[in-house]
Amino acid sequence: MSPDVLGQRALNRALLERQHLLRRRKASAADEIEHLVGMQAQVPNSPYVGLWTRVERFRPNELANLIEQRQAVRLGIMRNTIHLMSARDCVALRSLFSPVLQRTLEASPFGRYLNDLEMRPVIREATKRMKERPRTLAELGALLHRRWPDRDPTSLAYAIRHLVPLVQVPPRGIWGKSTTHRLTR
Repeated sequence: MSPDVLGQRALNRALLERQHLLRRRKASAADEIEHLVGMQAQVPNSPYVGLWTRVERFRPNELANLIEQRQAVRLGIMRNTIHLMSARDCVALRSLFSPVLQRTLEASPFGRYLNDLEMRPVIREATKRMKERPRTLAELGALLHRRWPDRDPTSLAYAIRHLVPLVQVPPRGIWGKSTTHRLTR
């Protein structure tokens, strides 16, 4: 092997170092979240474990405060799975993921049920409903189904989750308090 090519072990160590998984570091939870540019958060407590693994003296209330103050948000972004990221990263990156999320929706069963539906009015209606108060996907789907009764409510709701930047609101994602996820813009 050439000296310029990293071997398997060196690549592994470089990845672990980049992810701050070789040793804990002195950092704030906010700094670590921004360094990682999104942490897998499908399970609400996963980011707490991930930060505890990486950050010296990490305490759950540090992340809970970031989420409650909307400095960190939980949203469907990468592969439309739930990730935790800083609000600043969310604002900067969400539009970059829009084309991928659009294609993912179109290829999904949800999108196939809606392929001949003009989505702009659906997005407007969903945005109006989300401004009223945070909603679950089931609630949003039921509201949209009233206006588009010939369409599957679940497909309508998942289309909005793919097409509109929606974040989960607390107490979802709060250590020891997590509940059904409700979404807002």
